[in-house]
Amino acid sequence: MSSVPFKYSMVIELDSSVERLWPLLSDTDRTNRMLGLPDSNQSTPNPDMSRLINGRFVGIPVSWNEHPFEWVFEQWFEVLRVFEAPFPVDHLLTRTVLTPISPNRTRIEVFVEQTARNVLGGVPARVFIEQKFLGDMRRVYRKLGEVAAATTTYIPPPPLHVPSYNRNRMETAAQRLRQNGVRPALIEKLTQHLASADDPDVIKMRPFVLADRWGESRLDVLRMCLYATRDGLLDLEWDIICPNCRGASARLNRLVDVTNEMHCPSCQIRYDVDFEESVELRFSVSAGIRVADDSIFCVGGPATTRHILSQLWVEPNSTRNLSLRMEEGGYRLRSRQLGNRALLEVNSALELRALEIFLDQDGIVMPSGSLAPGQVELALRNRTNQRVLIVLEQSAWNLQVASASLVTALDEFRQLFSAEVLAPGLGIAIRNLTFLFSDLKDSTQIYDMIGDSPAYARVRDHFDVMRSIIAQQNGALVKTIGDAVMAVFRSAEDAVEAAIRIQREFAGGAIARSNPALKVKLGVHRGPCIAVNANDLLDYFGSTVNIAARVQSESVGGDLVMTDDVLSDPGVQEVVEREQLDPEHFERSLKGFSRSFALTRFWLPDAKPVREVSTSVISG
Repeated sequence: MSSVPFKYSMVIELDSSVERLWPLLSDTDRTNRMLGLPDSNQSTPNPDMSRLINGRFVGIPVSWNEHPFEWVFEQWFEVLRVFEAPFPVDHLLTRTVLTPISPNRTRIEVFVEQTARNVLGGVPARVFIEQKFLGDMRRVYRKLGEVAAATTTYIPPPPLHVPSYNRNRMETAAQRLRQNGVRPALIEKLTQHLASADDPDVIKMRPFVLADRWGESRLDVLRMCLYATRDGLLDLEWDIICPNCRGASARLNRLVDVTNEMHCPSCQIRYDVDFEESVELRFSVSAGIRVADDSIFCVGGPATTRHILSQLWVEPNSTRNLSLRMEEGGYRLRSRQLGNRALLEVNSALELRALEIFLDQDGIVMPSGSLAPGQVELALRNRTNQRVLIVLEQSAWNLQVASASLVTALDEFRQLFSAEVLAPGLGIAIRNLTFLFSDLKDSTQIYDMIGDSPAYARVRDHFDVMRSIIAQQNGALVKTIGDAVMAVFRSAEDAVEAAIRIQREFAGGAIARSNPALKVKLGVHRGPCIAVNANDLLDYFGSTVNIAARVQSESVGGDLVMTDDVLSDPGVQEVVEREQLDPEHFERSLKGFSRSFALTRFWLPDAKPVREVSTSVISG
């Protein structure tokens, strides 16, 4: 039978703001490593949402049920661990509270509540917590306070020990990166990071996070990581992300292992996989360069789900009040027990800063779904007979994610990892990609005019020009079809920029100085599609692809034709205005489609023919 709990506390003050300290102190996996606590492994969640954790304490096997962390962003976090017999401690509750004293000073309070299972768990546990655990907490938090005070932006703390790495292999790989045209300054940042960062920071790295931290272009860092993988410096893997909790349901080394449907053990749901949000590319240092410890020291904690502002238990038939700061944007509330989600909009045009949220058997109900930004008050009223874990999180997905839809649309990826394809017969949805189709005008006449061999050489040269420009604009040449090209871009703006550069090259570049002159027809469209394995190459299918091919047929050579889906993109509008392109709007029925399409033709300045192209003009 459990005894009366013992309570302990510790207070320190750190010379840094709550905003800087929160990402460091709430990273409980890292703090546990710094505290010297043992690593562990986990099971799937129990019905009460706790997880059975197995580890070792001073060499003795220990098992405990770890309940979900509770926290409020930049305020506090706590976790309850209930140990299994014969461990002499029954349960341990730890709570850390951050309170601002001034803009650059914060009070940190740590509370520990321990209940002994028996006499052996009484005095020894008290001595350990008072003399060892809280002392180590004070040391670790002071160290993290120094890290937070040293910079205005988040940087991870230094490693506990100087990392060991293979210098010769590192230098050889760096030399290959230089030969591939990667900037030396960028290579230096990567190699320095791999040589000196803590183990968690060289495992499952997000290239866009590194780019933002280094002040570099995201795509430049992503491209470098792709080359670094090919050159043996890094390994890549694909995280399959649950759309509900946004945690990694699985980690795969190859795209071919992706399936249409995945299961999240934490949420107990199955979900359809898409390349836009479900599949993320990450990188880890190669074991041949450096051996980094990938052990788990904490399975939960706020840092594992940074998009979540608050996670709280609300007892049956009770109310729990939540006060926190919310920025403008979209949010959602969800609970695994209730099943549904409720959307909440924070809008500066509003004045309401308090809201009642009802947790009913039918789900989460709100009288209003809107609030003003700033400090808000939420009353969570649980009208059910069960304990409910309620999550408040940002609706928007992390913009620092290198999604599969983006990565697979890069020329470098398709060139370096041509073997990275999906399983045969599998189609993975992509929400939005932009496709550019091209074709040479009057190519048959060119073959007849100069002969097959010279004409083929001209066609091959034109492919080289197209591939180079497409790659420079962050796109990828998917395939050639006769004299035609199919290219894919993550951004409509990049596709239009590429089309303009292509027409300029064919009008006044080196390829334009040959005889006879070549003219290229271009069409652009964007929308959803399906990624598939076609003859062991990553290809795309669907109506969006078919429409893009038909739009190219409306080009007459030397011009660019696009759909309204492309023209309406804000980035494309900026390009059109900057290039001073005059639109010719017209409508066409495209082969294979029952409806008409509103299209727009653009000529480059001074390239428009004297005789206007005949179109069915709507406006312009």
